[in-house]
Amino acid sequence: MENGDSLMAILSIADPDFLEDPYPAIHEHRPAGVVPNVDHGGIWLLESDAIRRVVREPSFLSDPDRADPEAPITKVLKGAGLSIFYMDPPRHTRIRGLVAKEFSPNRVRMMLPGIKKTATEALDRLPDSGVVDIAANFADVVPMVVISDFLEVEPELRAEFRHWALTRVMNLFDPKKNRSPEFRDASRSLRDYFTRRVEIRRKNPATDLIGRLVGLAETRAVELRDEEIIDLLILLPGAGIITTADLIGNALHALLTHRDQLDAVVADPSRISDAIEETLRFNTPALSVGRIATEEMELCGHRIAKGTWVRVMTAAVGRDPALHAEPDRFRLDRDHRDHCAFGGGTHFCMGAHLGRGEAKAALSLLLERYPKIRLADGDNAAVQRGVPGFRGLKRLMVQLN
Repeated sequence: MENGDSLMAILSIADPDFLEDPYPAIHEHRPAGVVPNVDHGGIWLLESDAIRRVVREPSFLSDPDRADPEAPITKVLKGAGLSIFYMDPPRHTRIRGLVAKEFSPNRVRMMLPGIKKTATEALDRLPDSGVVDIAANFADVVPMVVISDFLEVEPELRAEFRHWALTRVMNLFDPKKNRSPEFRDASRSLRDYFTRRVEIRRKNPATDLIGRLVGLAETRAVELRDEEIIDLLILLPGAGIITTADLIGNALHALLTHRDQLDAVVADPSRISDAIEETLRFNTPALSVGRIATEEMELCGHRIAKGTWVRVMTAAVGRDPALHAEPDRFRLDRDHRDHCAFGGGTHFCMGAHLGRGEAKAALSLLLERYPKIRLADGDNAAVQRGVPGFRGLKRLMVQLN
């Protein structure tokens, strides 16, 4: 990258201040458009029009084999087995097509009774009143059970499965942890687990997701290797747990800290959908996506070399003052909510419908049961997870009634 004062800027997503609240840094660096990525190599992109261009244009791809081999994130991703997140067409199209229908709007509607049952059971375990950590005891619980049910994880293995999945996804973009023994062990354990599940389904065919994928490979209905099946299965818990948990937690926290907006939702539960979309704009769980420049080009006045990792700060779009009046205010009455929370282009998040559906069901049931819920007293009622690349709460203490 060449040119401009942004060469001197420092933006680290592992910085404690950024982990606590990324938006002051995003606002500070937005005018530059591009700043160096000191954590992973390459650049950060923060300008909204350029962000939309990069997430949609085919000249920006995702396969680490196309990237600068010396970039720290290239070395991590090449050994991480990240499946379709870091594949390009036509392979990406082929693999994504095998599971995309599992997350279609119609499929999510079919899953909703089970999701509501899971949320109701989590609520039943809460006290009738008093102070409780709603993040740990509700927001984290619902998506974990939903994805475990979806993958038919054995009940006796669910605690371990949760540990493996969360250790992997929470350390992946942390430059201090993504080469740690804990990260490698969790990745290996998930791979071993799904390898066993694939072997079982090969010997004992069934119609569950793994059985269908193995059946497609066995009949050669599509080109599909065991390694691709396993990589795809490893992706699902990581993509489906933390971001949905954080969407539920972030939405509830925003409502609790904007009491007039919470009162509006309690008075008219149909506005839960507005609250979820405003959360995706205002405090999105996933802050960025990765792309690779496949040719030398210019972005925001800077020359970008071929093979450069372009880490796209999608969260910046939701807080762009050029797109939103009062961008740092949580408001349900916006005419539109231009955000990029689910990425874009061929890599648009295929779990978007499921994430929205889970969050809507969970929050609706919570507020129906506890309409007078409020944030607990004390400075530490809401505590960030502090996971690089993500935005969510590890603790959210609330007074239920």
